[in-house]
Amino acid sequence: MARVMLAGGPSAKRFQSACAFSIYLAISVLFFGLPLLGHFGHRFIGDRADTLIQIWSLAWWPYALASGQHSIITQALWAPTGYNLAWTTSIPGPSLALYPITRLFGPIVSYNILSLLCPPAAAFSAFVLCRYLGGRFWPAMVGGYIFGFSQYVLAQLAGCHLFLLFIFPVPLAIYLVLLRLSRRITRFAFLALLIALLLCEFFSSTELFATTAVFGAAALALSWLMWRAAPDVRDVAIEIGCAYVITALLAAPFLYCVFAGGVPGPINPTSLYSNDLLAFAVPTRVLYLSVALRWVARHFRRSVVETGGYLGPGYWIILVLYIKSSWSTRPGKFLILSLMFVGLMSLGPALHINGIDRGPAPWRLFSELPLIDQALPSRFGVYFFLGAAVIASLYLSQSSISWWSKLLLSSICLLSLAPNLAAFRSEVAHVKLPQFFRSGEYKRYLARNDNVLVLPYARREDGLLWQAQTDFYFRLAAARLTLPPAEAAGWPVLSTLDTGNEILDFAEQFKAFLSARGVKAIITDPQGKEPQTDGPWQRLLAEAGLVPLQTGGVLFYEVPPALVAQFRGATAREMVQKEAKASFSTLLNAARRYVSEGFPLPMLNPWQAQRLNLLTLPANKPAPRPADLNWWRNLWLGPYGESMVGIGIVGDYDDLKPLVDEYRADATNIFFPYPKKLVDGPKQGSGQLLITFTPEKLQRAARKTTGPGSDSG
Repeated sequence: MARVMLAGGPSAKRFQSACAFSIYLAISVLFFGLPLLGHFGHRFIGDRADTLIQIWSLAWWPYALASGQHSIITQALWAPTGYNLAWTTSIPGPSLALYPITRLFGPIVSYNILSLLCPPAAAFSAFVLCRYLGGRFWPAMVGGYIFGFSQYVLAQLAGCHLFLLFIFPVPLAIYLVLLRLSRRITRFAFLALLIALLLCEFFSSTELFATTAVFGAAALALSWLMWRAAPDVRDVAIEIGCAYVITALLAAPFLYCVFAGGVPGPINPTSLYSNDLLAFAVPTRVLYLSVALRWVARHFRRSVVETGGYLGPGYWIILVLYIKSSWSTRPGKFLILSLMFVGLMSLGPALHINGIDRGPAPWRLFSELPLIDQALPSRFGVYFFLGAAVIASLYLSQSSISWWSKLLLSSICLLSLAPNLAAFRSEVAHVKLPQFFRSGEYKRYLARNDNVLVLPYARREDGLLWQAQTDFYFRLAAARLTLPPAEAAGWPVLSTLDTGNEILDFAEQFKAFLSARGVKAIITDPQGKEPQTDGPWQRLLAEAGLVPLQTGGVLFYEVPPALVAQFRGATAREMVQKEAKASFSTLLNAARRYVSEGFPLPMLNPWQAQRLNLLTLPANKPAPRPADLNWWRNLWLGPYGESMVGIGIVGDYDDLKPLVDEYRADATNIFFPYPKKLVDGPKQGSGQLLITFTPEKLQRAARKTTGPGSDSG
């Protein structure tokens, strides 16, 4: 593990460090900051969705600690039951670090500062590592740029994943390990500094903390295999383990909240969030060179936000030359094998080539392990680009080729990684706070800690921004962070409150939700330009008997106490079963009328029944019909065999069991999950319930219905 020491004293290194960080910071401002200048408080790069979650978090943690509230299990979201922030991307560490700026200028300013600081911080930390290993300033600058402004960083910045941009501790942790291996720092200093870095990473991104531990352990295992005779590797590995134990003890309250409520299943499918094999050769939209190959990247599973593997032709030339010159050395072999390992793991559990599944990939071996199944392989790009940065820096430092050859290779490499500035500048979002909140008018209509429903609750996250800007004056009955809490996730009406697409028994479902969640008021923004905002809300709320007050640029609906009391005690399970019965009854009566009036059975489907005025589907925004016309959302209606009628619904068996019990006597066949026939005995899980009827038994079953569409026609 020999290193070339950097010439010059500490003052020279400090000067170089200051120059390096200043250059990286200037690049970041030039690339990403110009559209924000003069509008730092109401503009940011990217869409509103994930960004407003981070902005809310920047305001929440300092407020919660200052006010003495439980900062992790918050009552501010999904009131009255609350929400566990341990399973969301709530960045507590950066939120507390930037509290003075948030307090003075607001959370949007803090968000923009972090967005502009994260790339140069990552680049600078990689520069420090590369300079230590290679001993040369300009090669280390190239390495720092490859890491800090990599496709991974550009993609996460464009995707508004601020929590995935806190990657600067990773190179610094490796730097500390190398210092300790060479005994340049004491055990106490090593432990103290490493614990500080681990805590910084943990409270910035638990996902990065976990994957850093996994790949760090893999690197230590490879080091042990390659330097088996070196006792210092074993000793430092033990010290690293001690640092992780101490970090876990210091973070114990947060970790308790992570595991106390049970570990949820994977939030996102790993097969979708994985690198395509062509991602290593084809740039995506965040890179300037993508203009020529955009038609290929379009087929990637996550072509912009979740792809990280492109290095460009200049780098691949450097890599080939490095393999040729350094494969015979243990450090060179270690770096090359590490780069290949991370690249293979980033392909995920299935190998995709141009978007097509070609078979299993290595990550499948790990994708079923507890906790590790939450990791998204395409995000392993952070380690892939760090390995690439170190290799490029070492080759440019140690190679005997001419200086102009190095300059040419470096230029081609950096130009290949140049960002597509037009794409970033076209995705700048504008935030306008309604006068209702800006002037304090909301205090006339709301008491502190009133439970408020903001619509739509998940597509724009305006409620999160409004709540943060009012210093958490009110609580939110629903909000999108990652997944709804278990006790609230089952409400059927949540899909309507998100998209505006009405369910069949919306009015009753909505009133039950308002009552169970203790909602005092509903607020929508009529000035929104998106269809979800200015489309269905007035009509839907009118169906529930609510009348708006237009004031301060919002529509304010007060929920009458009588309505809240009407459904007091309603539960999500009860309303899911009611919704399933209402939906099934609606299709059953439509099918009965269709058969009674002698229409051709092979033509039966929800769309045909609606055309014949036998079925009334909610008047939602126009949407393309499905390829199979027998489907309408989770409902199925059509002929079964030559003379029978099939009615189906997708859901959890426990919620659908009342339908089985009610219609078993009249059914010809019952399937669950279709196409398997339902047999007696305990059942669980989700799937399609399909019940078939003869025309005669269809008439008898229809007499039992009490849901919408049950009139005799």
